[in-house]
Amino acid sequence: MSQVNDLSAPLDTQDDTQDGTQDAQAQPLLSVDGLTVSFKAGRKDWITVVKGIDYTVGRGEVLGIVGESGCGKSVSSFSILRLHNERTTKYGGSIRFAGRNVFDMSNRELLDLRGGDIGFIFQNPMSSLNPLMTVGSQLRETVRAHRRGLGKDEIEQRCLSALRKAGADTPEEWMGKYPYQFSGGQLQRVVIGMALINEPKLLIADEPTTALDVTIQMQLLKVLRHLRDELGMSIILISHDMGVVAQTCDRVAVMYRGRIVETASAARLFSDPQHPYTKALLSATPPLDGPEPKRLKTVADSMAEIEAAYREQEHKEA
Repeated sequence: MSQVNDLSAPLDTQDDTQDGTQDAQAQPLLSVDGLTVSFKAGRKDWITVVKGIDYTVGRGEVLGIVGESGCGKSVSSFSILRLHNERTTKYGGSIRFAGRNVFDMSNRELLDLRGGDIGFIFQNPMSSLNPLMTVGSQLRETVRAHRRGLGKDEIEQRCLSALRKAGADTPEEWMGKYPYQFSGGQLQRVVIGMALINEPKLLIADEPTTALDVTIQMQLLKVLRHLRDELGMSIILISHDMGVVAQTCDRVAVMYRGRIVETASAARLFSDPQHPYTKALLSATPPLDGPEPKRLKTVADSMAEIEAAYREQEHKEA
């Protein structure tokens, strides 16, 4: 239900006429309900950094999660696979993937989920790869961990196929190289290939275009769109780049200070934003056409209105 006039609740202004979106939401692949994430601070204190967020991802849907650095985008997405140190992390709410609550899964079930049904592309591709192993060795290891019983030839073909899907021009050659022999864009393709190798149902891409030039960014976005259009893969795209999100996503969730303050179809969000924070983010984006503004607005220019709406939401959820 639309909550356009109530800024004390997270805005959901999704356009139900968008092709495929309504069907995708009928039976979501992923459902996050009231998720809270708290980290231990000292001996007894806990700091809550994700504060009761809700969203769904339909089958074959691309959901964008946007917001400034530190708002909780990556923390909430890491929680889907329970990647945080569980001795210093407390979770609340529920995360259901294909009908199963992730918080009820055993360690064995989590290992099967990570890199199996859910693929993850991390921000820094170099940190995801072992510099002492060839790309081929690392890809084969990923297959063996989740697809036990496959023969050597089947594993090799799966590795080559994953690299091709990620946009590798000469996958056979790439298999024999070490990470240091690749450019930044090529490394990102390797990481995408590794995330795809076990044919996941959901791909989580955490800032996949960060630090890449515009040409490489466009190529990688084309790969993500292909995964959605041709393979029916569901994708969560985490980004602070509104242009990247506008080109790629079906729906967008806007995060501010640990909360989702607005959710809408991409078309609706960019044409008619409702929450003050969403409006401020879009106003801070340089226009591609029309007269150049003398001064771009910043989020700080709208801080009083943003904080008022945030406090209303915080009070209502307390």
